Amino acid sequence: MSGRERSQTVSVGGVSSIAGDDRGVSDVVGYILVFSLITITIGTVFAVGITGVEDRREAERVANVERAFDVLDDNLRDVQRYGDPNRATEIRLAGGTLSTSTESRFVLANTSNASEVANGTLGEWTSKTIAYEEGDTTIAYEAGALVRGDGDGSVMLSEPRFVAAENRTTVPIVALVRGGGEESVTGEGTVQITAVEGPNVDSETERFDAASGETLYLWVETDHPDAWARYFERADGFADATPADADGVAVAELSHDDLVYVRETVRLIGLQR
Repeated sequence: MSGRERSQTVSVGGVSSIAGDDRGVSDVVGYILVFSLITITIGTVFAVGITGVEDRREAERVANVERAFDVLDDNLRDVQRYGDPNRATEIRLAGGTLSTSTESRFVLANTSNASEVANGTLGEWTSKTIAYEEGDTTIAYEAGALVRGDGDGSVMLSEPRFVAAENRTTVPIVALVRGGGEESVTGEGTVQITAVEGPNVDSETERFDAASGETLYLWVETDHPDAWARYFERADGFADATPADADGVAVAELSHDDLVYVRETVRLIGLQR
């Protein structure tokens, strides 16, 4: 076979034509495949990277709020410990909602039966809950305890200062009453939480004596009963006795119930932008 016959290039009017050359088709297909692979890779990395950045940013926002609530907890402990008349804490919302719309309720009773507690109540106290909500995450200050909830579970970040020893139990409660300001704040920006003494609210300590052979129980009605129940299980002088039919309630049996002191520290709280 001659060199002219082996050639795949056809000469038309002195100009070479590639109509009969299929090597260009392979180059184009290869280019398309490489370009598609690069595009898919870049798109995947971009999508995953953006999601990771958003998740990290969201986690950091919640972590900042949690640190601010740590400061709030410290400030209100000073109010409890030293009787400071006024305290203020600033929290940056970062898109969440800060509110004082719910409350926790504490009941001292001589029964752990839900159907009998109304007649067995010796005393009860309530406190507004300071709560931050963002998606499925909640960070809340409840009457002396700091709680974080994620989905259906919750954990106590800072425990109340309940003490049980020498045949007596002391239950200090930070009783927060809504004063001025807004009940709920949503969006961006900084909010100041104030806790001040009020002219018509008094802090006091009440003493309760258990009758002979009587067992006393502390009931806590809260949005986070699982966190309170776990606290009672590990705290000295308390035993978890939560009845199965009490929804949203943690109940603790007081091991040292001869004398029970409930120290209530009352402050007016407000949310100010």
